[in-house]
Amino acid sequence: MIKFLKDSKNLVIILLGLLFAIKAPQEGFRFAIWVISGVLLCSILDLLINNRFFKKAIFPNSAIISGFIISGILDYRQPWFILAIFSTLAILSKHIISFKHKHIFNPANFSLFTATLFKIPLTWNIESNIFLIIIFGLYFAYTYRKFSHILGFLSFFMGLFFISGINPLRIISWFFLFIMLIEPKTSGYDRLKGFIFGSIAGIASFLIFRFMPRYDMFVSSLFLANLFNPALEKYLYAS
Repeated sequence: MIKFLKDSKNLVIILLGLLFAIKAPQEGFRFAIWVISGVLLCSILDLLINNRFFKKAIFPNSAIISGFIISGILDYRQPWFILAIFSTLAILSKHIISFKHKHIFNPANFSLFTATLFKIPLTWNIESNIFLIIIFGLYFAYTYRKFSHILGFLSFFMGLFFISGINPLRIISWFFLFIMLIEPKTSGYDRLKGFIFGSIAGIASFLIFRFMPRYDMFVSSLFLANLFNPALEKYLYAS
């Protein structure tokens, strides 16, 4: 158990499980089955791909996280094939879209961004307890060394919305900030890069909210920040 808890991904799974357990009684049976199905589909697909193509036996903790996020944010009233399509897309994107043998996009976010392009509604039901998210999130930010990412995002997100006369605290997603934005593999580790990464997401969130409101500002801004990652890797730290 101690070894299990030392892996921060497993702590993310525990948090997501708690958020799901809080929300499930409110939303009912379909929501519960929807989320469980998303987690199972992502996990099984990731296991099969790793076993068949990479000859690796893994514990699919990353896929479990992706499954929770996708099924917890997609509108669970959608047809079941919607969940199947976007869960599959998330796992495939992780293995196919890469730069220097690393996946560029946060898999769950890539899938959710694609969903917004097809006007699939996102409900963010998984964001069921802000206090839990912030407590766990601060620990994750410390463990992953991601405070610069958070600072970059909040500086521009808060500033731009305040200037425009909108209270950012009424619309910010703490789940996005502490769980999705700072995902380790697709957000980088360097402090300067982290601040720039977060700043791109913060600025993009505001611009999307103001000028392209039909798209979800959070998943769209993270998609754009991920898109800049190869350029940051290539030019910002070229020596």
